[in-house]
Amino acid sequence: MWLKLGDSEIINLHYVSTIKRNSKNPSIEIIYHDLNNVKSIQFGDIEERDKAFTTIIENLSKLKQIFE
Repeated sequence: MWLKLGDSEIINLHYVSTIKRNSKNPSIEIIYHDLNNVKSIQFGDIEERDKAFTTIIENLSKLKQIFE
């Protein structure tokens, strides 16, 4: 399964362990299974980050329902 990030990037979720909000700055971290590879997506502010995170979670939840 793939996750589209913006207009220019997609991530293969098969290799992703965790997607989380960084509590110290306005970013979302994508942590891969090897735990050494972390992708950090920066946002302008906390509100923008939270909106993007909510959208990601909602879309993943919808996909889960489709596959059940």
